Amino acid sequence: MLRELLTPEIKELIETKNWRVLKDTLSEWTAQDIADLIHNANIDEGIIIFRLLPRDLAAEVFSELDSGAQRKLLRQMSNDHIKEIFLELPPDDRTDIFEELPANVTKRLLNLLPPEERKESMQLLGYPEDSVGRLMTPDYVAIRKNWTIEKALKHIREFGRQAETINVVYVIDEKGKLLDDIFLSTLILSEPTETIEKIMDFHFIAIEVTKDQEEAANLMRKYDLIVLPVIDKEGILLGIVTVDDVLNVVEQEHTEDMTKMFAITPETAGVEMITDILKTPVKNLYRSRITWLAFLLFMDLFTGGIINRFNEMIARYVVLVTFLPVIVDTAGNAGAQSATLVIRSMALGKTKMRDWVKMFGKEIFIALLLGLTMGFGISFMGIIRGGFDICKIVVIAMVVNVIAGCLMGMTLPFIFTKFRQDPATASAPLITTLADIMGTGIYLTIAMLLLK
Repeated sequence: MLRELLTPEIKELIETKNWRVLKDTLSEWTAQDIADLIHNANIDEGIIIFRLLPRDLAAEVFSELDSGAQRKLLRQMSNDHIKEIFLELPPDDRTDIFEELPANVTKRLLNLLPPEERKESMQLLGYPEDSVGRLMTPDYVAIRKNWTIEKALKHIREFGRQAETINVVYVIDEKGKLLDDIFLSTLILSEPTETIEKIMDFHFIAIEVTKDQEEAANLMRKYDLIVLPVIDKEGILLGIVTVDDVLNVVEQEHTEDMTKMFAITPETAGVEMITDILKTPVKNLYRSRITWLAFLLFMDLFTGGIINRFNEMIARYVVLVTFLPVIVDTAGNAGAQSATLVIRSMALGKTKMRDWVKMFGKEIFIALLLGLTMGFGISFMGIIRGGFDICKIVVIAMVVNVIAGCLMGMTLPFIFTKFRQDPATASAPLITTLADIMGTGIYLTIAMLLLK
C-alpha cells in the first residue's frame, strides 16, 4: 500500500532529477519493495533507481529481481559496478543468478570476480542441476568440541557477521567432519567454563550435497528446521541451506508440477517466466504449450479410428453414441483424481516406489465403489433412452471404465518415476486422452459382445 502511494512521488523525483531526496527515500524502503518498484518502472527509471542504491542494499534488491530484469540491468551497468554488486551477494544467491543467465553472460561475470570468490562460485556451479550443492552457502560458523563456551562465543562474535545465520553453529573435528549442531541459545545459557562436548547430544539432521533440492525441503518441513547442514559422502561439512532458500525451491517446484500436470512444458520459457504471462514473449508461451497439444491431438486420432471400426453397430444403435462422452469423461476425471493424489503424495515424500502394490490394491477397491456409484447414477438415463439392454451395456461400461481410469491414473506416476521422469508428467490432459482411447474401445467392445 505504501509503495503504491509513494510511486508517483518517486517518478516525480526522477523527472525533476532530485537525486539526493530520491536516494534518501529509497534507503528507507525494503529490498522487496524496491524490486517491485523497478519491476513496474520502465528500463530507464529502473536503472536510475538501482544506481542510487547503497551497495549492500543494491545487492539485496538485485537478488530479488527476476532473471529478465537482472539481464536488463546488467546490460546497462559497468564492470566495476557489477563486480561490487556480486561481491555483496551471498554465494547461494550468486549461484542462483548464474544459473538463470545465459552461459556467455555467466562466463563474463565469473571473470569479474576475485580468484577466491570465482573458485567458490565455480564449485557451487559444478554440482548437478537442482542439487543441494547449487542451493547451499559455504558461509557458516563452525566450532570445536574441546573449546569452552566462552571461546566459542568469542569466535561467533568475530566471524558471525560473514555467516548466513548464527542461530545454529556446527561442531566439527580436525578434518571438518560434522559432529553436531548447537543452537546459539544453548550456548548463551550454558556456563562459560563448560566445554562444547558437554552440551553436545551428537544428534543432527544433515543432507548429502548431491541430493535433490526437493529432498532438502522435505527434511526441513519434516523436522521443522530453519537451517540444514550439507555434507559430502565422508560426512565433511560443506555448507548450509537456509529456510528462505528452501521456500523458493518449494514455490518453484510447485509451479513446475502445476504446469506439467496441465500439459505445459515450463523448461521452454523458464519456471519464473512462465508465470509472468504479460512479460513472457509470445513465442515462448506458444512453444511451452504446443508440444503436448500436438502430441495429444495425434493420440486423439486413435479414438476416431476405434469408432470407425464399430460404425455398423453404431448405425444400428445410434443411442449408444449419446452415452460415449459421459462414460469416457467420467473415466478420465476419475483417473486424473487418482494421479493428482499420487503425485502430491510422492512430492511430499509420503509415497515411495515400494508402495505401488499397496496402492494398487487400495485403488481397486476405491475404483470399484466409484464405478458402481457412477453406474447406478447413469442407469436411469440408460433405461429412459434405450431400454434395459442399452442400460445394461452403459452400466457395465461405466463401472469397467472408471476402474480402468483410476488404475491408470494411479499407475502412471509410478511408471514415470521408475524411468527417472517427473511423475507430474502424468498430467490430467494425458490421462483424459488415454481414457478417451481406452474408454471408447472398452465401451464399444462391451456393446458388441452384449448386442451380438
